[in-house]
Amino acid sequence: HSYSKQGYPYDNSQIEAFHSLLKREFVFQTHFSSFEDLILRTSNYINWFNTERIRTSV
Repeated sequence: HSYSKQGYPYDNSQIEAFHSLLKREFVFQTHFSSFEDLILRTSNYINWFNTERIRTSV
């Protein structure tokens, strides 16, 4: 699924970078006991990512 308008491929770069980090830092390192656990823990990760994660750039 593309998140950009047709003809603007660079619009996808930020969401693609986030998806890469989400999978590398969280999904591939976590065992989920149920679908509900996956939803809750993913929501917590995204909240942490947006509010507390140390950023190296602005």
